[in-house]
Order: sequence, then C-alpha cells, then structure tokens
Amino acid sequence: MKTLSLDLPLKNLSNQNKITYKEKRRSVFFLHGYGSNKEDLYPICNYFSKDWVCISLEATIPVNNNGWAWAELNYDNIEKLPKPDQMKTHLAKVTESIDKSVELLNLDPKKINLLGFSLGAALSILCGLSNPKKYRAIVALCGFIPVEETKYHLGEKVISDFNLFIGNGRMDPIIPLDLARSTRDGLINMGVHPDYKEYNSEHTINQECLNDFINWLEKYNTL
Repeated sequence: MKTLSLDLPLKNLSNQNKITYKEKRRSVFFLHGYGSNKEDLYPICNYFSKDWVCISLEATIPVNNNGWAWAELNYDNIEKLPKPDQMKTHLAKVTESIDKSVELLNLDPKKINLLGFSLGAALSILCGLSNPKKYRAIVALCGFIPVEETKYHLGEKVISDFNLFIGNGRMDPIIPLDLARSTRDGLINMGVHPDYKEYNSEHTINQECLNDFINWLEKYNTL
C-alpha cells in the first residue's frame, strides 16, 4: 500500500498524489476517531480494489497522547453534540480538502464517499446532513449524533435522504447501543433512511463489519 500525502487544508495520507490514470476515480475519505490520527483508518485502504483513491484526513485539535480530535468532548455529558462550532469548522475543512483532492487527482465528483469512526462517524453524518448531494455514500461506524440538537445547529437547512451505512457494536463500552439506535430512529424521523447493522463487537471494526461496508460501498459506486 502506498503511503503518500497531498497539499490539502488538513494533514493526510493518500494512496495517490498525482494523476496516473485516464478515467475519473471513485474515492473514499477517512475521518478518524477522538484522540487518533490519520494513520489509524488508513490500513483499510488494503481492502479496497486498486481503482479506489483512499485519503485519510487528520483533525486539528490536539488532545491526549499526541492524538487529534474534530471537537473537544464533554465526558460528563457524552450525549450532547461535541462543541458545535468546532464540528462546523472541521466540516468546512473536510469539504475544502475533498474539493482540492478532486481537482488534484481528477476524482469523480459523483463518486465521493466518507468513512468515519466514532467522533469521525458523527462528523461524517453531519457532512451528509449538511450537503447530501455531495456524497455518493457515507459509512458511520461506532458513533452517534444527538439528532434534535444537530437539527437545531443546522438551522433552516432542508434535510434530504442520502446513502448512509451505520454500524455499531453491541458491546461497545464507549458508545452505548441505545445512542446508536436513537441516532438511527432520529435520522429516520428526519427523512434519512440508513442501512443500520449491529455487530458482536466492542468499540472497533470487526471483520464482518468490514466486509459489509466494503461490499455496500462497492454496490453504490458501481451503479
């Protein structure tokens, strides 16, 4: 697997840093969890076919043990939306990084995908709610969003359906399953109908989950 980088608003790892192909490529952008970094999800590139461009983005807020976060968390009230202004700032930076990647690497603008884990899952869902037509499909793993509070911060924006896969572990000690289910139910009430799955796992991506979302992304990006 190549480990390259691009000149983007966010630090990153990429399996491409120049155009070496004629056809526009489908792409997936990884958004890591709280306290992690761009290296964390990048090995998932190995499970995508070679015609995918994989780019792992890194948050900008420093947290414990040299990790990074998309927003600071309040562990006394984990059910609240983490620092909405910080999430919105990172939403803009993710969007800018994607747009520049499309330009630099001749990516197919109709086949842009997001894959977020934990807090990165929350940000990926927020990206979809904010601009559903931008993304072909979004994968949100081991995360949640407080739907009503998110709606408040989105303001008058009209919510429309988008392709969303949600996967959570039944034994997750960090994101309780009831929060994942409330995210699913709240999104359905907003008009978004996710493909929702639960796995016999903790706060991690097991092989069954990995196989499921890879196949799911392939399905939506070959239509």
